[in-house]
Amino acid sequence: MSWINRRYRVHSLLILISGFFMLGSYVIMGDSTESEGMRWGVVAGGGLLIFGVYLWFAGESFLKERQQTREYYEAIFMAVGIALFVRTFIVEPFKIPSGSMIPTLLVGDYLFVNKMSYGHRIPFLKSRVFMGDGPQRGDIVVFEYPQNPAKDYIKRIVGLPGDHIVYNDKKLYINGQLISTDNAEQYTYMAERGRSVNAVKYTETLDGQQHNILLEPERYTGFLQVDQVVPPRHYFAVGDNRDNSNDSRFWGFVPEHRLLGRAFVLWGSWDHYEGSVRWDRIGNAIE
Repeated sequence: MSWINRRYRVHSLLILISGFFMLGSYVIMGDSTESEGMRWGVVAGGGLLIFGVYLWFAGESFLKERQQTREYYEAIFMAVGIALFVRTFIVEPFKIPSGSMIPTLLVGDYLFVNKMSYGHRIPFLKSRVFMGDGPQRGDIVVFEYPQNPAKDYIKRIVGLPGDHIVYNDKKLYINGQLISTDNAEQYTYMAERGRSVNAVKYTETLDGQQHNILLEPERYTGFLQVDQVVPPRHYFAVGDNRDNSNDSRFWGFVPEHRLLGRAFVLWGSWDHYEGSVRWDRIGNAIE
């Protein structure tokens, strides 16, 4: 086998692995959830598998006869193939699309997600490998929205498997203990369609770690009452903008197999109201 053929075999193997994991992330045994985005994901994963198989068996002979095509292929693979592999297994960029994590994360923030922090899901199954201790209380995680896995959500983990979670009158209790909130101060931010929101920022302490949350004292949330125990291999996740977040209080728990990774650093931030870069946020660790 020539070194050129070996190189194409390595390329095809990387493509096959990426396609296998992509397809396996959308097609999961025992999960009947479907959406338009998931169908496109299946098509993309299947396409990578077909291309990988073709490259394995016919890549060298096809490209050898087309010198210019081979040059384009080399450039495209180096740029796209390696990026796809890194995005699948190591680190993935993510953009904050909504205000559910204000004040910790702002609309227009760009961040990196560590795809290795909680191991990797075994394709087509609900099991994970190399997960370690898994998410801890206070971790900010990106996960597939359980009701539409084609959408990625980002929230803060507050409940671990076995935890008794109570949320009532804007107060969070974990295993019977009220989670303390201190240092109240006024906080104003711009919501969707340019609407100004007046809230109160608190410092919440969770397992000895502090982070900021927002509450709107005048906003009625009496209908929002939670009293549940987190089942095994599931997590309870909420937004830091407690009165403006679609999270586990509304749709339930995050299954372990839907975890994508832990958010760890901001690499960009764009204020679309001011039309400028928030330079002071770039490079900040996410806590």
